[in-house]
Amino acid sequence: MSRGTGLSADERTVFAGLADLLIPRHGRMPAATEVGAHAELLDSVLAHRPDIVDDLRRGLAAAQGADPGEAANRLSQSDAAAFNAITLAASAAYYMCDEVRTLIGYPGQDKAPFDPRETPAYLTNGMIERLVRRGPIYRPTPDRND
Repeated sequence: MSRGTGLSADERTVFAGLADLLIPRHGRMPAATEVGAHAELLDSVLAHRPDIVDDLRRGLAAAQGADPGEAANRLSQSDAAAFNAITLAASAAYYMCDEVRTLIGYPGQDKAPFDPRETPAYLTNGMIERLVRRGPIYRPTPDRND
């Protein structure tokens, strides 16, 4: 059992099968379990989203002993909340991995520099003038009395 989530080794094994079905190895991108999406990364996701734990566990129980593809198809039609919890947990854990973020070229959250005294580029690069010259392109809202 994990300290943070209470997921058993069996539940993690079921999750691993589903996660690899959802995020298989492709080209230079590793499969979900190759980056540990079923281990510590899953714990981190569930620590941030404890609201999905019950749905996730229900989905894993329903998928226990079944082929991951068949289980995922069945869950997507019979228990959308459980299916959504599994897919959210798998994708979130995957993209929390430093290796995956490096492979897709995502550096993480960066703060954008902002100088309130600086004139924004869109005011000086001609973008606004083009919109003004083009004129309005909206459709008037119909009058309810018509």
